Amino acid sequence: MARELDNQSMEPLSVEVTTPAFEAYSRFREDYENTAGCAIRGSMSDRETGRIGSLADTTVDKMAVVWLAEKYKELGRSITREDIASGATSKFDSLMAESALKQFETIKHAKSDRQGGFIGIGSRERDELSSKDIDQTLKKMENQRRSLDLVNPLFANNGELFSKLAEEHDGKIGITYWDLKDARKADDRARAKGDKVYTDEERQAIDMLYKKWGSSDMRRVEHRGQGDTMGCDGVLTYDTVAKGAGFENPEDLHAAANAGSGYMKEAVAEKCKVEEGNLNVLREARRMNQENLQAIDEAAHHTVKKGEGFDRIARGVLKKESGKTPSEPDVVDFSADIAKLNGFDRDTYDPKVRSIHPGQRIQVRDHMWQTSKQLESYEKVQQYLDQNLNAEALDQQLRGR
Repeated sequence: MARELDNQSMEPLSVEVTTPAFEAYSRFREDYENTAGCAIRGSMSDRETGRIGSLADTTVDKMAVVWLAEKYKELGRSITREDIASGATSKFDSLMAESALKQFETIKHAKSDRQGGFIGIGSRERDELSSKDIDQTLKKMENQRRSLDLVNPLFANNGELFSKLAEEHDGKIGITYWDLKDARKADDRARAKGDKVYTDEERQAIDMLYKKWGSSDMRRVEHRGQGDTMGCDGVLTYDTVAKGAGFENPEDLHAAANAGSGYMKEAVAEKCKVEEGNLNVLREARRMNQENLQAIDEAAHHTVKKGEGFDRIARGVLKKESGKTPSEPDVVDFSADIAKLNGFDRDTYDPKVRSIHPGQRIQVRDHMWQTSKQLESYEKVQQYLDQNLNAEALDQQLRGR
């Protein structure tokens, strides 16, 4: 018997949730595609390096949920693993699909397929994601986003405001309600005298945190975390905010708070600049090498002009290379070498029997000379690379990290 369509799978996604989520996704996709030349992937390097030059896994995972919402709207039904796999039609989609499959079990909520038995007895779980599964995950993301928006000023500018406000509490560096209250009092006293302890932007952030302390959005990112009553003694640290805002670690939180869009690591943009610089250096080195090899080949050959013999050709080549008139013994020796390279003997040369002629391209330097000049060229190109190439970034690029 054909399975009836699950009505829940056709329910629309929450507009109030999807609006900010889809805006974030749109910015993320644009950022990603603008930096696709850097071969950016999630988990580009290992945890010990803090994934420098990569996208944080937590960022990719959040965007993959919105990607699933897009796919749900496209299909108009629940999403299977096969749907996800078949949607990996581009580099970006492959990144999203990989993350979506990794999160599949987390996003999915077990349901009973009522076909074939009583609920919970003889039933089988549907291996698919419904609109409610995606919607609930999006709502969690939205809650995390609201919490992060509240505390983001603390961690922007490389955590400058956090450093100003934080104190040691039970061995941990963090911020409490009382720290905020003390900061407000100190700034009020300074402003009463025409001075400031904090900038207007910092004071605005402090006031907002002070007023919102104890709210659900703040409780999500304090030390007891995840919905417990905060009270006035809760401590807000990098670790608690990272956990409450859905980041894998404090480094990812710091990167997101300091990235231009809030979704791309600063190191990614810097990595792209470095890699683009490396590509330009490599292009220039290639141009230099090709130009040098062409010049060596040109210098090793000569196109005979009317009235030229081996002596005249030798004299012209030596003068061009040294910039001064060569001695006659040097001319004679070089002329003999040129004649020999082209199958003649200078001393027995008879143009009436066999000769070189105008327009003929002859060799004036042997292969040993050309090899020597090529080695000199390679050394100059290598010096240029050593001085201008970021070797560490190139190594990561070649390793696909």
